[in-house]
Amino acid sequence: MNDMNTETLGWELIGWDSDEQAVHVAGLNRIEILRIRDLFPGRDDDFLETLGYEVPSELYSAMRSAIPHLEFREGLEYQIGGFLLSV
Repeated sequence: MNDMNTETLGWELIGWDSDEQAVHVAGLNRIEILRIRDLFPGRDDDFLETLGYEVPSELYSAMRSAIPHLEFREGLEYQIGGFLLSV
């Protein structure tokens, strides 16, 4: 694990349309990230906090199993990533 303070982080799953517009956004919390982070074995960080990671359609089912409220819309390309929260 790294020394990242996850109390100051938020995460989003973002669905992009063909015009590169973010048209579907779902917020995620630390517990949810812990449930899915191992689905991204090539990640560079412990909490998916530093990059926007592509979410291939092959992961949709596993991600929905881990986080039932997630929804994936047809025709969108998804990424997941973290950001610093305003304090």
